[in-house]
Amino acid sequence: MAEKVSRWRKFKRFLKRNMTPTWAKHFSYQVISFLLSVCLVVGVMGYAVNKSYDERTLSFVQGFTVTAHTGAFDTPENSLESVRAAVANNVEIIEIDIRQRPDKTLVISHDIVVMNNEGTPLSEVFALLQQDDCLINLDIKETRTLDQLHDMLVEYNLLSRAFLTGIDQLNVNAVKESACADMDYYLNCQPSRIKIFTDDYKQRILDLMEETGAIGVNCNYKYASATLSNLLHDNGYKLSVWTVNSTFEMKRMLVARPDNITTKEYAKLMSVIENWGE
Repeated sequence: MAEKVSRWRKFKRFLKRNMTPTWAKHFSYQVISFLLSVCLVVGVMGYAVNKSYDERTLSFVQGFTVTAHTGAFDTPENSLESVRAAVANNVEIIEIDIRQRPDKTLVISHDIVVMNNEGTPLSEVFALLQQDDCLINLDIKETRTLDQLHDMLVEYNLLSRAFLTGIDQLNVNAVKESACADMDYYLNCQPSRIKIFTDDYKQRILDLMEETGAIGVNCNYKYASATLSNLLHDNGYKLSVWTVNSTFEMKRMLVARPDNITTKEYAKLMSVIENWGE
């Protein structure tokens, strides 16, 4: 039985039989030229878009804030070092992730905590934040933490400075039935940047805001747009976007006029704002 020949081997045989050295040389030049052309086009388009952003007048909604994502200032995420760095840099808002150990101790951690020695105790974080006046974005990873979290906020006199994120539609009832029911919170969702132009979809967003009682939408910057921002603002709601780290996306988000931008590159974002248009 004849040996089965793969398509790749057939292709190599074809090239060997039909591609002369001169043609091969020209072909490689053509490939290189094509790739260089693509890079040039992408570079020119990127420059043009950035330039168009810089030429716009930068304006902010009232109360605009910048949040330092956990791990900002080149520190480990959800660590005391990260909290200290945020406080030392006088950030407006600090973000931390809330989890619970098996022994019920609240900690700051993004991932599920399975051991009682994992995660930084929230009590130590709150003790540090008592010394500052920044706002606190509590990214809720487990709704079972809410009652104890509320008690700790009261104990450390931080309740008036805190608000919740990380709450999606499935967790809304858990919030409403907890001790945190009266706290402000953003609803995590993924708005469509295409459907947002239709009246039906806009109404769905507004209905969702009314049904949940959220103060606004908290979404990845990829789903945010000026259209969404205007819709929310025109109806008394807010827009918070995360996690915006590149200069290009910072500019795109700034012209969309959200209420808050969360970033790991806090200093870079502040520099983009200060040097806008230069």
